[in-house]
Amino acid sequence: MKRIISIIAAASLAAAAVSCGEKTGKSSDTAKKKPTSASVEQTETTETTTTVTTTAKTTTSAASTTTAATTAPATQPDPLGGGAFSYNEDGAVVFEADSKDADDKTLMAAAQALFESACSTQMKFTVGCPYSMDSNDTIENDMGWKYSRITDSSIKSFSDLENAYNKVFSSRYPCKELKQLYLEKDGALYALGGNRGANIYYSSSKITSIISRSDDEIVFSVDNFYDGSDFGEESYTETDNFSVVIEDGVWKAGEFVLPY
Repeated sequence: MKRIISIIAAASLAAAAVSCGEKTGKSSDTAKKKPTSASVEQTETTETTTTVTTTAKTTTSAASTTTAATTAPATQPDPLGGGAFSYNEDGAVVFEADSKDADDKTLMAAAQALFESACSTQMKFTVGCPYSMDSNDTIENDMGWKYSRITDSSIKSFSDLENAYNKVFSSRYPCKELKQLYLEKDGALYALGGNRGANIYYSSSKITSIISRSDDEIVFSVDNFYDGSDFGEESYTETDNFSVVIEDGVWKAGEFVLPY
C-alpha cells in the first residue's frame, strides 16, 4: 500500500511540474512578443524622425526663399533712392549723405521727387492762393483785376510770400508770375486768387536723363505725358528741362515749367 501511495505522489508531482512548464511557456511566448511590440515602437519612432527631418528640410527651403527675397531689392533700388534722400518739412529734398557721391539713378529719383513737389507748390501759389483771404477786403490793379487781402498772419508782404515760395524753389530762378498774382499795399498783401484749373489731358511726368551738372546745379530732362484727347489724337509727350539748385545741401527747384 505504501508503495502505491508513493507512486501516486510521484505522479502528482510530475503533473504539477508539467502544469508549471505550460505557464512558463506562455510567459516565455509573451516575452518573445515584446520585441515585436518594441519593433513597432521603433518603427513609430523612425516615422516620427522622418517627419521631423522632412519638416527641417521644408524650413531650410523656406529660409532660403526668404533670404533670396531679402537679397533681391538690393539690385532694384526703390523709387525714392533706397532711403538715400527724403523731403524736408518744407517739401524740398535733402540727402542723407553728400549727393555728389550718389549714382545717376539715385540723382534722377531725387529729381523726380523734387519735380513732383515743385508741381504741387507751383499750383498752390499760382493757381489760386495757399493762404486764407478776406474777399470783402479788396483792391484793384491798373487793369481792374480784383485782389483779396491775405489774412494769414505770417504773410504781410511780397517778401514774406517769396520766402515761403523759395522753400521749394531757388531764388536763382525768380517766378515772374508771382508779381502778377500778388500786390502789396498799406502793410498787407493781396492775392488775385483766380483759379484757372489744370490741364485735364495731362497724365504724368518722368525724369529721363541728366543733361549737365555743376557744383551746385544739375539739369535733367523730363518727359510730360498727355492722353491726346485734346487734339483728338493718340497720346503724346512733351520734353522740358528741369534743374536742381543745391543750396547748403538742400535740393530746390530751379529751371521749371509746370506741365499742367
